[in-house]
Amino acid sequence: MDFRQITCFVAVAEELHFGRAAARLNLSQPPLSQQIKALEDQLRVRLFDRNRRGVRLTAAGEAFLRYAYQVLRTADAGAEAARRAASGEVGALRIGYSASALYSDDVLRAIVRYRRRYPAVDIRLAEGTTRANTHELEAERIDLALVRGPLPELVRDWPAERRVVVSRERLLVALPQDHPLSDRDTVSLEELREERFVTMARHLGTALNDLLDRLFDAAGIRPQVALETAEMASLLGLVGAGAGIAVVPAAVARHRSHYIVFRPLTDRDAEVELFLLLPPNPVPTAWNLRAELAAGSEGATPPP
Repeated sequence: MDFRQITCFVAVAEELHFGRAAARLNLSQPPLSQQIKALEDQLRVRLFDRNRRGVRLTAAGEAFLRYAYQVLRTADAGAEAARRAASGEVGALRIGYSASALYSDDVLRAIVRYRRRYPAVDIRLAEGTTRANTHELEAERIDLALVRGPLPELVRDWPAERRVVVSRERLLVALPQDHPLSDRDTVSLEELREERFVTMARHLGTALNDLLDRLFDAAGIRPQVALETAEMASLLGLVGAGAGIAVVPAAVARHRSHYIVFRPLTDRDAEVELFLLLPPNPVPTAWNLRAELAAGSEGATPPP
C-alpha cells in the first residue's frame, strides 16, 4: 500500500465516479482503476461496488475511508512540520557566547526580534571563551557563536559566510568612582602603567586577555594583576569595590553603576570586534538569527 493508492481511493470515494476522480487527479481512467484494484488486492477486500447505476462504497470501503482521511491529515501535518523546520520556524538554536557578548545592544535586539518572530524555536545559551566556542562549532555541538576577537588562527581560514563582524567597539577603562583618572574624558594605556588590574582569569584563555596582551606588549607595559575572575559581572564588581581597574568592551559600560566610571582608551588599536561564527553546516535556525543581526547593517549579505 502506498500514499498514491490512498489518494486515489479517497478521490473515488468522494466523487463516487471514476471519470470525475481521474480528472480531479489529472489521470486517465485506466491508471486510476489499476490503483484501486491494486489496493483492493493488497487489502483482500472489495472497496467499491460498481454497476450501471454508478459506484458506491462497500462496508469495507466505508471503514477504510475513515483511516484514509487520517493518513492524509497526518501527511499534511508532516509536510507542514517539515516546511517549518526547513525554514527555521521550529526546532532548537544552541548559542555559545563570550562573557561580554550579551552586553551588546545589537545582539540583544536581534535575539528579542528573533524570539518574537520564531516563538516555537527553543533557544539554548551557553557561555564559553572564543577558543572554546570555536571547538564546539567545529564539533557541531552548538549552532552558532557570538564571540569577541581576536579570533583563533583556525577561524581566520574559515569562509567569510561563517564569520561575520557584528560590531566594532572602543575599549574602555573601568575605574572606581574615586580614582584620580575618573575626572578625565579619555585615558591612554601609558597612564595605566603603574595601575593594578582586575582581569578575566588567565586559565580561561579569553580573547579579551589575548587582545590586552597584544596592546600592552605594543605599549611596552607589563600590567600588574591584582585579581582574576571568571565572570564579567564579578570583574565590574571588583572594580567598583576598589580592587583595581579593568579594560572592557564599550558595550559593558551600558550597565551603569554609581561606583564605576568608564573612560575611552585613546590608543589607536584599542578596539574590539564582536563576531558571529557558524559551524560547517549551519542549521536554518542559525541562518535566521544571522539574518536578524545583519538586518540593520549596511551592505549585509543575506544568508543563503
